[in-house]
Parts: sequence; C-alpha cells; structure tokens
Amino acid sequence: MRADVATAEALGVPHVSVVTLLSVQVGGVEEVRPVDRDLFRRCLEEYVEWCEVAKVGAVPREWMFGELAERLEGLRVVWDPVFEAEKGGALSEVDPGRALEVFGEAVDVVTPNARELGEWVGRRVRSVSEAEVAARELLESFDWEGVLVTGGHLVDRCDVWVPAEGEAVAWELPEGEGAHGSGCVVSAALACYLCRGVGLEEAVERAVRFARRAVRGAFELPVGRVVSPGAWVRERAAFGRAVRNVLRALRMLESDPVFARAVPQVGMNVAEVFDPERGLEGVVGLSGRVILEGDRVRVVGRPVPGGSKHVGTVALTAHRLDPSVRAAVNARFEEELVERARELGLVVASFDRSEEPEEVESTMEWGTRVAFERAGETPDVIWDEGDVGKEPMIRVLGGSAVEAVSKLRMLLG
Repeated sequence: MRADVATAEALGVPHVSVVTLLSVQVGGVEEVRPVDRDLFRRCLEEYVEWCEVAKVGAVPREWMFGELAERLEGLRVVWDPVFEAEKGGALSEVDPGRALEVFGEAVDVVTPNARELGEWVGRRVRSVSEAEVAARELLESFDWEGVLVTGGHLVDRCDVWVPAEGEAVAWELPEGEGAHGSGCVVSAALACYLCRGVGLEEAVERAVRFARRAVRGAFELPVGRVVSPGAWVRERAAFGRAVRNVLRALRMLESDPVFARAVPQVGMNVAEVFDPERGLEGVVGLSGRVILEGDRVRVVGRPVPGGSKHVGTVALTAHRLDPSVRAAVNARFEEELVERARELGLVVASFDRSEEPEEVESTMEWGTRVAFERAGETPDVIWDEGDVGKEPMIRVLGGSAVEAVSKLRMLLG
C-alpha cells in the first residue's frame, strides 16, 4: 500500500486507501493480520462513493472479495492479484482460482505477473508468446479490457499488454532491473492515469514507463531494493533544473560580446547532466549550436535531452568520475586561454588524440578519462590540439551549466 499511495502522490491524483491487511515482511512474509470485517465494510461504505477508479491488491479473505465485488460496482477496477510476496510467504488464504470466480466479473483490467497468470490457466507461463496465449484465454471468459502481464518472471524479460481488442505489445525490461513493489506501482499508476482520463492504451504505456523510473530510482534498504515512485518527481525536478541552467548559460553567451572570441568553427554547445543512468538521454544539451553571426553570438536550437553528443559525453563522463561535476561547455582552443586557466589556479589537463586506441568507441569519453587520470584530480579545463579533420578544442567543466560558462568567461578576461 505504501507504493500505491506514493504513486498516487507522485502523479498528483487524489486518493483514499482501504487497508485489507497488516503484515510483517523481511526475508519473506512473517505475519499477516487481516483487518476487522466491520471496519473494512465501514471504510468501503464511506469512501467508495468518492471514487471513479479502484486499484485492488492483496486480499487475504474470500469474504473481502465478495464485499469488493459488490461495493466497487460502477467503478473502473484495476486488479493486481497478489497472493504471495515476491520473497515468499502467503498474503492471502484464498485460492487464486476461487478469487477469480468471486471477483473476476467486477474487474476491468488485471495486472498479474507470469506466475500468477500461470496459476489461473493451470500451467507455467514462461515467455511472451505463452503470456499472450494465457491472457487471451482469460479474455475469452471475462469481459475485461485487457491483461497487463508484468514480465520479471518471463525468460524474455518483457512486460506484455494484451488488450481485449487489438495486437499485444511488449516492452523489454532493462537488464538486471528489479525492485520490491514494482508490480504494485505499475498497477497503481495505471489506475491513476485512467482516473485522469487518459485512454487505455496510452495509460498502460505511461504506467509501464512510470514503473521503470520508480525501479531505476529504487532505494537500497536492509530488506533489499525497494521501489521509489517519487523517483519520477525527483527526475522531473532534476530535468527542470538542468533546462533552466542551460537556458541561463545560453543567455549569458548571447548577451556578452566577449564570448564571440570563444566560439569554435564547429560551433559551441552547453550540456548538463540530470540523470546519468539514462546515458546521453539524461543530459540536457542544445539541439543545435551556438554560432557566430558576424561578430555576435547566436543560439540556434533549444535545450533537449540528448541534444549534444560531443559536450554531453564530456559532461556525462566527468560526472561519473566526479559526481560534483554536472556540466561542460566547449570553446575554441587558444594557448592564451589555457595559460590563463593555470594563472587563475584552475586544474588543467589534456589528452592527445593520436594516442587513442583503435578499439575506443567514444573519443570524448576516452579523452575525458585520460585527462582525469593525468591531472590526478578533477580538472576544470580539458584541452586537446586536435588531429586530422578535428579542430583543437577546450572544454570547461562545472557543477552546473552556469558555472561552466562563468569559468569560461573568467578565461576570456
């Protein structure tokens, strides 16, 4: 339920929770205590009339399924059929088949994992194709809008959406990704998007993406990795900060004529990291270039994720080597600027493109790492003299795009 509430909070959807059980879970389920029947009924009587969509998770008693089937009539219902905890131990005394008989007709969308789906159809479900076949069997028996099979137990490692009408869709799970509570989050997010009026197909896709973010931002706790629905909020906030910083840095470049001297022939870019786990897509950079128009600096494009491969790779690599570094800006190479950096007490390092090994896939990643190694500490300025067809260049690092551009301004005097 913690994951459900956190998901609704993150998505800004008003919500109310009806507790079905209290449990102690560490290495697995150690104790389960269902709530009192009268309290459960009273909560449904008081709260359901306010709601448009309901998400149902672990239900420990059969009579609760009966109450839910009756009380949730008229609502759109998403059912995450949780009967056991991921780490082992029963959360419900109800046989999955019996639960389906009692509650199945009251449901609109179900979100079982492969193991739960297999219990309903009476056989193991191990692949995307088997998940689709099993889901279709259930869709023939129940008037559901679709089945979203969460794929952590599939050998294909995919989440599979099987609609009542239309083609199935599968989304591959990132390698090694998983966290306790991910199934709760995807079903709760789906219910929230449906409540906001999002169409079913889009709601499913958004819910899957939301759950991926929550898993990627999971907390490491003594009980293992625990999903964090708030990761979506933190990521959006970090993205917003990066965009604002890059925009401020670009305004600085355009408003000060001194920067015209620093624009290289290939143009200039500014980049700031907001989510290193996403690679270059987690770096905000200019979609175009900062160029010279006569003797004035002009910005072409706008800040977007993945907007700069060259400067974005420098910023990303530097951030991975020193998390306090989040941004970079490139500038035309001048020995005077390098000397000025040293005079100011900045850390200066370089790399030689001619020394680059043949197997290197990214010159900027390799060069940035070499510069860090040679400096023995985090450099403020990384330069190289170029090579055949490659312009000599300076890159200035900073904790933000604004800081990187401010350092460049210091070099220009």
